Amino acid sequence: MSTEAIVADIGGTNARFGLVNQNGEIDHVSVLQCADFRGIDEAFHHFSSEVGRATSQLAVAVACPVQHDSVKLTNNDWSFSKKALVNVLNLSELLVINDFTAQSLAAVSVNQDAFEVIQAGSQDPFGPIFVIGPGTGLGVGGVVVDAQGEWTPLSTEGGHVTMAAQTEDEWRLLTMLRKEYSHVSAERLISGPGLLLIYRSLCALEGLKPLVNSPQALMQSYEDDAIVRRTLELFAGFFGIVASDGCLTLGATGGCCIAGGVIPKLGDYFRRDIFLERFRAKGRFKNYLSNIPIKILLDSEAGLYGLKRALATNALDRYVVRP
Repeated sequence: MSTEAIVADIGGTNARFGLVNQNGEIDHVSVLQCADFRGIDEAFHHFSSEVGRATSQLAVAVACPVQHDSVKLTNNDWSFSKKALVNVLNLSELLVINDFTAQSLAAVSVNQDAFEVIQAGSQDPFGPIFVIGPGTGLGVGGVVVDAQGEWTPLSTEGGHVTMAAQTEDEWRLLTMLRKEYSHVSAERLISGPGLLLIYRSLCALEGLKPLVNSPQALMQSYEDDAIVRRTLELFAGFFGIVASDGCLTLGATGGCCIAGGVIPKLGDYFRRDIFLERFRAKGRFKNYLSNIPIKILLDSEAGLYGLKRALATNALDRYVVRP
């Protein structure tokens, strides 16, 4: 890359900015709270002032659909017009992609020490990679090798597929939630807010008063609270179901990458054993799924590396907006 660019990975809670310098390295990473700014233009100006640089190239990853000019984040109050943003920020190029398009590209961009391997499997080096990650919502994407040998990202809204159940506990929970929600999506349960929803729902089913109100409090109560333990078991089980469905749908012989902020924060409280058991529980395809490498992406700045790669990905050039 011969010119500098700003990259911004914007989620439901945080906006992570970085500067891609002329050597292709990411400098000056800054994590901003979305609630502190009225929109991306204010956050961009704040970051530019922080680093003392003004660039005309901006690549943004957002947690929402991006195919139209108007962009409204799903789990955030920010919205903008791509064309208007180019003019307001005096940009020469603006690339807007889904946040899990960036995470998908990150899966083939970061160093291997950025991952924790939870199933070694047998990787097809040219096979598709499925990417899924709970955060404020549930992101789903992937990457495939195109005819020119370039990793090309897949943009999806797979987090909104319908959540299924396979055990009595899961059926009880979903039956209760379907009385409250017209559609119980995977994101409704496999996310930070979803973790607390499972806990509150289990408390309601058992006639108990909820005692915790944050994922951190859940972890602190793990040893002493059976409902908390059931919550984390159900969360891991539901997650395993959806991850294996995605891998089968994509034919993800290249691997499954678990991204997002929730799983690294849960640490050992993420029940890997239950996740893997449910991931593999697909009858005749147990052996197929047992051979898919599964890694947890631990680098919180991974989306920025995905955005840097996106700037050089030919398949994404058609999404660049210019004056």
